[in-house]
Amino acid sequence: MSEIIEGRNAVLEMLRSGQGLQRVLLARGVKPNPTLDEIRRLANAASVRVVDVDRTELDRLSARGAHQGVAAEVAPFRFAALSDVLKRTAGKDTSLIVVLDHVTDPGNFGAVVRSVEVAGGDAVIVAKDRSASVTAVVHKSSAGATVHLPIVRVVNIRQTLQELKDAGFWVVGASEKAEQLAWDAPLEGRIALVMGAEGSGLSRVVQEACDFLVRLPVRGQVDSLNVAQATTVLAFEWVRRLAR
Repeated sequence: MSEIIEGRNAVLEMLRSGQGLQRVLLARGVKPNPTLDEIRRLANAASVRVVDVDRTELDRLSARGAHQGVAAEVAPFRFAALSDVLKRTAGKDTSLIVVLDHVTDPGNFGAVVRSVEVAGGDAVIVAKDRSASVTAVVHKSSAGATVHLPIVRVVNIRQTLQELKDAGFWVVGASEKAEQLAWDAPLEGRIALVMGAEGSGLSRVVQEACDFLVRLPVRGQVDSLNVAQATTVLAFEWVRRLAR
């Protein structure tokens, strides 16, 4: 059984990574574009069949109608194992892992993956139930970062946070109700950053499992950023500390 990824960056990054695509679908009559030319070149080099189809066919396959004239069929997404991530990060002085506490919006999920990958993070961890899965929307909103960053799916978030602590990570929860500002918190070294669900934020049991909570300062009338935006700010605060 295959899955669909859509969007130029997502398909291009999948081809660049060398991960097997079953075929690439391009809309007939799409205007010439360097990215599309690169997709064709890499697909031909990898012996991946390129098929020209009517745009209506891509519209039918698209999750949100934002395929940009290109889609691809791929094997079902393979999640990474937490044990492999912990082995890979063992002994590193600095490491960033982001844990999503039941984030359900696939656009937010993909944007988080993109930010963590760009920041040089090591993984994103999600809950198996009541969370967005890795879909075409996630691939597209991550701009192809799902190809490069391990994504781990776990049954129990609280238990996973304890495993991260045992592996030498400080577990930091983001909450608008926290007393400590992120700028004043020890956000350097080995950090597991826990981000809450849209609307409800961190669950009580997850908050209790964190070593400490942080918040971002707000000066406007809206009281918080969405989970993807907040993750980006906090991830790059961790990056900023690396330069010290």
